[in-house]
Amino acid sequence: MSKQDDTPASTTISFLNCIDLSTPDVQESVSLLKQACLDCGFFYVTNHGISQEFMEEVFSQSKKFFELPLSEKMKVLRNEKHRGYTPVLDELLDPDNQIHVGDYKEGYYIGVEVPEDDPEADKPFYGPNVWPADGILPGWRQTMEKFHQQALGVARAVARIIALALDLEADFFDKPEMLGHPIAVMRLLHYAGQISDPSKGLYGAGAHSDYGLITLLATDDIYGLQICKDKDAQPQVWEFVAPLKGAFIVNLGDMLERWSNCIFKSTLHRVLGNGQERYSIAYFVEPSHECLVECLPTCKSEKKPPMFPPIKCEAYLSQRYKDTHADLKSNKKKMENKHSGTGNDNATGTATKEVSFLNRIDLSSPDIHQSVSLLKQACLDCGFFYVINHGISEELMEEVFEQNKKFFELPLSEKMKVLRNEKHRGYTPLFDELLDPDNQVHGDYKEGYYIGVEVPEDDPKAEKPFYGPNVWPSDDILPGWRHTMEKYYLEALEVARAIVRIIALALDLEADFFDKPEILGQPLALLRLLKYPGQISDPSNGVYGAGAHTDYGLITLLSTDDVYGLQICKDKYAQPRVWEFIAPLKGAFIVNLGDMLERWSNCLFKSTLHRVLGNGQERYSIAYFVEPSFDCLVECLPTCKSEKNPPKFPPVIYGDYLGQRYKDTHIDLNVYNKLQS
Repeated sequence: MSKQDDTPASTTISFLNCIDLSTPDVQESVSLLKQACLDCGFFYVTNHGISQEFMEEVFSQSKKFFELPLSEKMKVLRNEKHRGYTPVLDELLDPDNQIHVGDYKEGYYIGVEVPEDDPEADKPFYGPNVWPADGILPGWRQTMEKFHQQALGVARAVARIIALALDLEADFFDKPEMLGHPIAVMRLLHYAGQISDPSKGLYGAGAHSDYGLITLLATDDIYGLQICKDKDAQPQVWEFVAPLKGAFIVNLGDMLERWSNCIFKSTLHRVLGNGQERYSIAYFVEPSHECLVECLPTCKSEKKPPMFPPIKCEAYLSQRYKDTHADLKSNKKKMENKHSGTGNDNATGTATKEVSFLNRIDLSSPDIHQSVSLLKQACLDCGFFYVINHGISEELMEEVFEQNKKFFELPLSEKMKVLRNEKHRGYTPLFDELLDPDNQVHGDYKEGYYIGVEVPEDDPKAEKPFYGPNVWPSDDILPGWRHTMEKYYLEALEVARAIVRIIALALDLEADFFDKPEILGQPLALLRLLKYPGQISDPSNGVYGAGAHTDYGLITLLSTDDVYGLQICKDKYAQPRVWEFIAPLKGAFIVNLGDMLERWSNCLFKSTLHRVLGNGQERYSIAYFVEPSFDCLVECLPTCKSEKNPPKFPPVIYGDYLGQRYKDTHIDLNVYNKLQS
């Protein structure tokens, strides 16, 4: 895959010319516009006649739509006329450089309103619009229709200046086959805040040029839009375009490049998410269906013949939409089955393609009160958070992942030599674990490897379940493997203890409450290496990388590579369930709460349902299950109960609980014995 260069130049800001539509000096406007078109194909348009109050109303209504539940938005899903809602990942603009399945944005298309019984409605991109119910969004349709009309007036004014810049009559583009009866598609856009990573093919919107004459873009004050002035240069240099309050950002499209014979080129642009929500409204100014786009007489000569053959706008536009959008015939199916698994699935509800943004707990911060506050907020909200600056070096993390990969790359026959034993140490093959039997047709599509506390065989403790010597691959086959894993195990335990001290404070306990011998003084603490081989999950057919489940212990520390897959359901009791992706964060642990913490806290902090969906790429992760000691009696904490809030769970011995959960979810070892005999 050819990666786009994300050089330091991508952090610079491009300063654009401003075209003032209220100025009487047309020659100055033509000069500024022509300079902008030759330089970068982007410019601002100010004093365009649409009031600031109305612009704010349009953005407010746009936000109201995107804040609706996904189930409500899916009622107005994009149709074959390209009207309506486009979910996250519906559009894939740059397949050569986007490794994830599409753009991390939602959209909503609105076009020219054409009644269903009008002969024009038979054409692509024409017909009645799709509107949210007025009872849900009162006044929404009226606002959008008004903006569509006013923006078209602005577009025509800009096109007249472009005509003059190309030595044409000012009204050249006003002809019926051009902007007299245009296609003109307006698109509301919402970027949910997913942080983009060009080096990994993750974008808010992939690099592309627009298809029509020009595009008018209104945006909020969040940076994200980048342009590449020379789309043919290598490496590509990217610059941000600054938002300008009250202005339209205007860029040239492919049709204008064809008309002008490459004098004015359409400009490559993309959107990078930066962790903040971003709203924008694009107005794509496209000529009519029948418009034959061919080189203008003022843009060709003997020395410069036409560089493109004539083409009908409808044909070009239809092909570009087909190339970049999910196929409507299977759109709903793909919302369920595709790489990230959206739409209704057998797991009792809908899985979104949205990304959940988690609080970050910085273990190096001296501000313990802030850490407690952030952690408590995360525990109450979703039960997941990131932990950064945890003290484990990046070098060790990389070594662990490298050794992890080396093991799973061994032949199956070699891995089966260290098959999981009755103490839950060793290798777990594909389908060994069935986490969600109500919704899975077979076990999890993952391999694993358990490593626990190293207890010698002659130690009395080794008689207990989950205690004993570990199972290790031969040092001849994987030299240094055991040493790396044991080192990581011990360092991760210290991170866990540091996190749990903050949790104790968040529950109004002494910081060292969980350090007692029966809790984390002598914990079970299981490390599990995981590999998801890339099987595409299909929730509608019960196929998962890991089925929906909660973890059993106190907390889990998860380190993962940069491949998406982990999803959480913030409210495990809600129907339908709503699933959100968790973004990998380099160098951080993703931490989640387990069943024992839910019991200790009397449901103040709940264990969170999560699952893994395969997306066609190999994915490696390392889970560290922080479990109290086998004999620990887990019962409601004194700070979490009262007369009005009595304990919701009876006390339980943790070893008994864990043993039952493993028995319920793992294949009986006798099955393997029979297979091997």
